[in-house]
Amino acid sequence: MKKYQRGVLRTICISLVVIFGGAFGQSISAKERDWQPQRTWVFVVGILQWQNKDMFDSFPQQNRRDAQLVEYFRQQGVPDPQIIFLKDTQATSRRVRNTFPTFLSKASPDDLLFFYYTGHGYKSEDEQTTYFATYDAGDDTEGLATDSIVRDIEKYFKGSRALLTADTCYSGSLAQQTQKLGHRVSYATLASATASHVSTEDWTFTEMLLAALRGKSYADINGDGEVTLSELAQDIKEDMAFAEDQRSVFLTTGNFEPEMELGVAQRKIDPLISRRLEVRSEGDWYKARVIDARGGSYRVHYFGFEDSDDEWVTRREFRMPTTMANARKKTGATDVKTSEYYVGANVEVSWQGKWYAAKILKGQTGRHLVHYAGYDDGWDEWVTDSRIRRPSWNN
Repeated sequence: MKKYQRGVLRTICISLVVIFGGAFGQSISAKERDWQPQRTWVFVVGILQWQNKDMFDSFPQQNRRDAQLVEYFRQQGVPDPQIIFLKDTQATSRRVRNTFPTFLSKASPDDLLFFYYTGHGYKSEDEQTTYFATYDAGDDTEGLATDSIVRDIEKYFKGSRALLTADTCYSGSLAQQTQKLGHRVSYATLASATASHVSTEDWTFTEMLLAALRGKSYADINGDGEVTLSELAQDIKEDMAFAEDQRSVFLTTGNFEPEMELGVAQRKIDPLISRRLEVRSEGDWYKARVIDARGGSYRVHYFGFEDSDDEWVTRREFRMPTTMANARKKTGATDVKTSEYYVGANVEVSWQGKWYAAKILKGQTGRHLVHYAGYDDGWDEWVTDSRIRRPSWNN
């Protein structure tokens, strides 16, 4: 098996935003799920190539997860007139801005709204506004501002709840906007990164979203046969920390229920299913997750790779990451050992090629939550040992 890595950190990066109103789940009886296809409205903007190629790099078109999300809702029975998919050249600033409010206004009270955006995320020059790049975004044309997404929902959507999910650079901005502008509608925001941090182009976040919607057994953390929104948030938090060195964001406002049931999960037949591990393949170690089991073999999905790279392995071929194992050895509230670094330790952390003074706040899931000296809490993030060193003045 020959693997290839897709994930590359960048300052302007792919964004995946999902907004729901109401509750959702998978194809099961009405009694077992919290949403109804006939009451669901799906608005998807998928952009992987741009008119302004000097500003926005294109992304691979194969195996698009945005199309998979659209197909998922079609299979669930959402009527075609209630689905809009603006793809690449169709998703100009004018068309997105004109179509979205009109689409929202057609919904009825308590209907569900699903909005998904995939493309580049970027900030204004003064860094006060976060945008998702439309196809023709550039120097003379603004993309879709995150505050405008919330404003349109507040003004035009007749439902009562909206769930915003984002797999993008600076995606935590959506949580900030719901807190600031959300009054009539209750929100839940699930984002792959904070409002101050970039993201990778991997589909890690959206793959977990799809797994939860489809009721995959590895999305059911406690094995009770249900997948809830809070379980999805925890899965994404651990996936992004483990595979992408990112800190995800989960926030609810108003009456949005964090324990909303997304759907019924497939039975978990082995306790190792869901486990994040390092797997040896062709002489190298790769980060992966156990997604199935059969006898003494385990099927793993490699983070940052396609489903076609999934393979069956035995216990001899995987290991628990050292930092993850050490993070679980707690010796007290203030002296948790996280690899060779302790909670409270002063360290230096690498960020975009430079080293910054920081302090370790927590150790969890094989990662370290650090606070950068001289910066506000919005810059706090989860990092691995590879990005940490002892302060240069101690060397």
